[in-house]
Amino acid sequence: MEEDIGKKRHKHRRSQRPYVYILSILLVVIWVLVIWSFSTQSYQQQTIQPLLHKWAPQLNIGFALPDVQFTYGEHEYSLRQRPYDFAEFIFRKSAHLFIYAVLAGLVYGGLRYRKMRMWACIAAALTVVAIIASIDEYIQQFSPNRTSSIRDVGVDLLGGCGGIAIVMGLRTIRRAIRSSRYSPVKRK
Repeated sequence: MEEDIGKKRHKHRRSQRPYVYILSILLVVIWVLVIWSFSTQSYQQQTIQPLLHKWAPQLNIGFALPDVQFTYGEHEYSLRQRPYDFAEFIFRKSAHLFIYAVLAGLVYGGLRYRKMRMWACIAAALTVVAIIASIDEYIQQFSPNRTSSIRDVGVDLLGGCGGIAIVMGLRTIRRAIRSSRYSPVKRK
């Protein structure tokens, strides 16, 4: 009887697979459209500096922290000299990491659901990230006050690697929980 239940579960899961795969493709397409819609926005539409200036008295940005300085592209960032530019830069690059982590996680998870080999899924997900990020940077050239940079594609690939690592970690945790749930407990 237990064997029949297992067969029914397996058959039920198999019948759901095409729908889940179609859903994963749909999620990837929607996420790419979200990314590209952000690309078409001007700098003024995306800036968080007005909010930073509004919250500045409560936050004391840059005054309690040591001065951190670096150059990215042609711009120099300094926490003490231009704290709002610094904070916005960190926010923007974190957004790049997050957006492309989600994209890579969706692609990787969808392909793994199709039972493809892990390395093929990683390569495919990172290829998709590189292509979409390159198109994203190309689109940004035509948005007012926006710049495109190959460095941002590198940041996006780092985000993609992080997204894949998170999905792999969650899958491993899920498998461990499932195996501990169904493993027989030895009693003395």
